[in-house]
Amino acid sequence: MTERQAVGKRSGVVLDEKDIVVLGILNNNQSDLSIGDVQEKLNMSHVSFKVHVRRLLLQKMITKKRVPKTYKHILKITTKGKQILRVLSN
Repeated sequence: MTERQAVGKRSGVVLDEKDIVVLGILNNNQSDLSIGDVQEKLNMSHVSFKVHVRRLLLQKMITKKRVPKTYKHILKITTKGKQILRVLSN
């Protein structure tokens, strides 16, 4: 099992509270947000935030796209991520 496959598997967590918050931030924002932007909104360290990004990427709830000629990556919520938020809000 690779490190990417192991994220969330050790504890059996599919989604946690912070994952839902990340989805909400991405869903409610009209502009593109980088990993650093979302991380700053949550006041989390880079290392801690990476776990949430990886888990959401593996479950295809967000996408990550690199900005050319920079080290930034833009996060976007997917249709699946929006559906999860709708279900949880009911």
